[in-house]
Amino acid sequence: MFQLAQIITGKSEKDLFTVLALKADIILAVTLTMAVLQQAITGMATSWMLLLVGSLFSIIVLTGLDKGARKALAGIPSYIPYVFGIYLFFVEGFGRLTQLVTSFSIVNAALVILFFVAGNVVATVGYNAVVYARRLEQSH
Repeated sequence: MFQLAQIITGKSEKDLFTVLALKADIILAVTLTMAVLQQAITGMATSWMLLLVGSLFSIIVLTGLDKGARKALAGIPSYIPYVFGIYLFFVEGFGRLTQLVTSFSIVNAALVILFFVAGNVVATVGYNAVVYARRLEQSH
C-alpha cells in the first residue's frame, strides 16, 4: 500500500505513515476520552479498562514509530495497534451490535458505528505500523 501511495503522491514512506498515524491517533484519542469518562461515571469496568489501556498503548506505539523510537517499538510492541483495532472492530463493534437486538438506543447504535469505523482505521494503521517498523528495522 505504501509503494502505490508513494507513486501516486510522490511522498516519502515516513510522510505517508505520519498522515495515517495522525488519523488513527485522533480516533484513539476519542476512544481514550470515552473510556476515561466511562471509568469516572460507572467505575472500573473491564470493557472500558481495555479500551483505556489499548488506546493509550496504541497512541504511544504510533507516536513512537513516527518520532523515531524504532528500536524499542520494532518488535512485538508494533503489533499493539493492529491487535487493538481488531479488538475494537470485532469485540466492541459486534458485541454492541448484538446488544442492540435486546435493547435499542441511539447511543448504543452510535457506539456500534464508532467502534466499527475506529476498529477499521486502527487495524489498518496498525498493520501499516508493523510493515513500517520492519522496514525501519531492516534499513538500520
